[in-house]
Amino acid sequence: MLRIAVVTGIALAASRPAAAYPQYQLSRDQTCTGCHLSPAGGGLLTENGYSVAETFSQLGTAPEFMYGKLPLPGWLALGGDLRGAAGYFRTPDTAVVAIPMQADVYAHATFGGFSLHVTVGGRPAQWITNNGTPGVLDRLWSREHYVMWQQDPASREGLFVRAGRFMPVFGLRFAEHPDYTRRFGGLPLYADTYGAAAEYVTQAWEAHVTGFLEDPLIDPVVHDTGVAAYAELRPSSQLQVGGELMVTRADGHNRVRGGATAKLYLPSADTLVQAELQLAHQQVDGSSGPNQIVGYVMGSKFLGSAFLLDVGLGHYDENIAIKGLDRDAIDVNLHWFLTSHAELVWQNRLEGLGVGQSPGGPTGAWSLLHAHYRL
Repeated sequence: MLRIAVVTGIALAASRPAAAYPQYQLSRDQTCTGCHLSPAGGGLLTENGYSVAETFSQLGTAPEFMYGKLPLPGWLALGGDLRGAAGYFRTPDTAVVAIPMQADVYAHATFGGFSLHVTVGGRPAQWITNNGTPGVLDRLWSREHYVMWQQDPASREGLFVRAGRFMPVFGLRFAEHPDYTRRFGGLPLYADTYGAAAEYVTQAWEAHVTGFLEDPLIDPVVHDTGVAAYAELRPSSQLQVGGELMVTRADGHNRVRGGATAKLYLPSADTLVQAELQLAHQQVDGSSGPNQIVGYVMGSKFLGSAFLLDVGLGHYDENIAIKGLDRDAIDVNLHWFLTSHAELVWQNRLEGLGVGQSPGGPTGAWSLLHAHYRL
């Protein structure tokens, strides 16, 4: 069982949807909306986001969709992300792997204060046809589609209201979904679902409240229905503190998650340190369930204008009352922003179960070269 747990955990590195890099908040801009159309960050870029993509790359190049060769009307934004990886896994068995990760296209149409966002792309198959192969339509889906109203369309601040299918806003929202506060913190890969959100963003603070339902159309990764709330306060341009609360119900049990986040930017070292700590309690049909702890801390060092080095430490204890169920991970990722559209990432992880206990569980690792191209 321990071997299966490690294998499963490391295999979840196989794919990820595009997301924002929270390493750029405070270090390059105060809010995610400074560079992204979505109030949660990720996906399509604003004009400022294009400028950042061009400035912080080795070769520059025109950052617009299709290098600006395809003119678009002002009310329409298009984009997309292609990702793949190849490298070495030890789980603890060893293998050389090639992994298709993402092929998504985005469209965002704006009409005054209202907008419509749609993401279409590939996904893992859910159903198998009679001849034993996945159906074509089962390989396609719309991970995100929502309508949004923005209080001030001329600004990237103020009130945003969204309804549709998207990921609830919660925590630091690391782009790397195997990071523990993503994977074990209530928002794992493919946890996008239907809901409605009210979000307010300013330079000094922001708050997000999302009510969501278990996805009624597909067999979801997460079967939760509930509410998530997240808020950040920036007392200075270099410091951010936040709080989070999520209450959900699924399959006869209730779960409450609460936690805190923090970011500190050190300009002299051009380094950002960010951390998230979360406590969770599960109640199973009236009887007490396990208490859990999950945490992640990441230090990010900008190396010139084209390289970013991340070092992360994760800890997860699925039941603090039982010894040997905890796991720990060390991540080292080196990003090379070759052009405003192309990125290479060397991703490395060492992970173990019951670290420091006797007997400890097996250790797994990976080293992957990940290629990302933004349309």
